[in-house]
Amino acid sequence: MKIRSLFPLLLLAMAYCSTAPVEETPESEPAGPMRGIYLDVNRGRNLDLVKGLIERGRPLGINYVVVDVQPYASYRFLLNPEVIQYLKSKNVYIAGRVVCFQDGLTRKASEEKLKSLYELIEKTAAAGFDEVQLDYIRFADDYTPYSLQSKYDYIEDILKKSRSIVDKHNIKLGADLFGRVVYNKDDLIGQKLENFAKYVDVIYPMLYPSHFTGDRKRLSNPGFTIHEGTTKGLDRLNGTRSTIQPFIQAFGYNVGYARMSYRDYIVAQIKAAESTEARGWVAWNARAEYDTLFQALEALQKENPEPAVQ
Repeated sequence: MKIRSLFPLLLLAMAYCSTAPVEETPESEPAGPMRGIYLDVNRGRNLDLVKGLIERGRPLGINYVVVDVQPYASYRFLLNPEVIQYLKSKNVYIAGRVVCFQDGLTRKASEEKLKSLYELIEKTAAAGFDEVQLDYIRFADDYTPYSLQSKYDYIEDILKKSRSIVDKHNIKLGADLFGRVVYNKDDLIGQKLENFAKYVDVIYPMLYPSHFTGDRKRLSNPGFTIHEGTTKGLDRLNGTRSTIQPFIQAFGYNVGYARMSYRDYIVAQIKAAESTEARGWVAWNARAEYDTLFQALEALQKENPEPAVQ
């Protein structure tokens, strides 16, 4: 009887503990917007660097990291398991970025190359990531001797095979697309939003305002550019398995067109992305220089002083 009388108290204690911060692998996506950073293959294996970024970024809402898993133009799998373990201990969602065809295909890949690609996807899926993120899954941005439909069919075959691999490991599949693809119904590189949406859970359009060269409106208004591109993508994916999570610009190229500070440029992009139904955003800086991103998040936290992370 004494043990039974203690049981309700034990349940209360367990319920209370469940509200406290836990450091374990996330069983689902984080609540609220996903706020991510990108790390190249070398910095992504540097445990001290990763710890420094997370220790500063986690209280500001950083809950997602995408890590390259291979060197440039290679299918050799490189990973520091301690980094994955550490990120899991901090309840950070992790995607392994697989570059399928560096700089895009000029000819269809050989069977040997495809075999190497699928082996790399398999290793990534088995390594403890929450998601495999495919990049450069496209043809080159110039002449290639194939019809557009042939390109679409070829890319779909690769997506279908990739889907079957990640499904074995019960993780998600994502894909990075050119930012212009959310505007184009058909694109010569063979990326079509609706085709990707048959197989991937998340589409990451690279909506960097700086890259809309010749378009003063989008160059000078980063918030508008991110909001417009994200909502156009979401509208086209309505009713599919996919959602949008744009890459935003965390580098200084062409920021001057906006006539605002680099920090405010990032703030405008974050506000725009988080005002939509997107899953969140990922900040891109090739050198992992995220100091200004963190300053932007600190500014946003002052505007909305509620804690970013529980």
